[in-house]
Amino acid sequence: MKALPIVVAMIVAVGITLAAEISADYLAVEEQKVSPVGVARIGDPVAVDVVLKKLGPEPQEARLNITIGLDNPTTTVIFDGGEANTYYGNEIEIPLPKGLKSVSIKLVGNAPSVSKLTRIQVVKVSTYVYYDEDNKGYQEETSLYLDVTNELISAALSEISRAEVKLSEAEELVNELEKRGVDVESLKKRLETAKDTLNTAKKLHDRGNVDLAKQNAESSLALLEDIIKEAKEKAQAAEKKSSLKKYLLVIAGVIVIALVVFFIKQRTGELG
Repeated sequence: MKALPIVVAMIVAVGITLAAEISADYLAVEEQKVSPVGVARIGDPVAVDVVLKKLGPEPQEARLNITIGLDNPTTTVIFDGGEANTYYGNEIEIPLPKGLKSVSIKLVGNAPSVSKLTRIQVVKVSTYVYYDEDNKGYQEETSLYLDVTNELISAALSEISRAEVKLSEAEELVNELEKRGVDVESLKKRLETAKDTLNTAKKLHDRGNVDLAKQNAESSLALLEDIIKEAKEKAQAAEKKSSLKKYLLVIAGVIVIALVVFFIKQRTGELG
């Protein structure tokens, strides 16, 4: 009877070990890259390289699934350095051979058309595995992304970015003038107009109307530059006024001191 708990414990341990093996990923990413890195323009060629290697226990059945977000994709898949198999289309499903050690995936295509700066999923690779009815399903291997734009989108975003910088500068100048007691009501109203125009530019970009987005961003930028120019002029005028006030105070102080000295001398002369 004493041996029974030991046997049960061993069975449980073996079960846990098998479960751990079954739940482990069958394949894992060894290397991956997408070119260009970061941003591509509409229609630009895009290349992807992904290498998977065997990691976990081999299932009874396995299929490689590749989802592609490029235009005109051509995909080449090589098992264990063998013969290259070429596929076309954006959805690919390939049975994986038994005894597999590695998979090389090479993909070329073109960045798709977008109406605004868009992050696309260039490729998603997953593996369907079947061990038994209780252990089956998809294991995601990797997903690679790329931002896609064009010249007009880039120009619109550039103008929006410039306007955002100018907006920050204008707000800081107007706030500083207000703290110094300068009348800035007119500037504040124009600042709100510039801010609303910039927000409209952002919304237009998000809706894909990049031409109008660029125009609104340019209008906001021009208004902000005028506000900054006027705010700086008001700041200079306020500085001159403050300096003049200080100068007059100094002169007044000198005159008062001179009068006091004169009065003292007069009194001293009378007393003498």
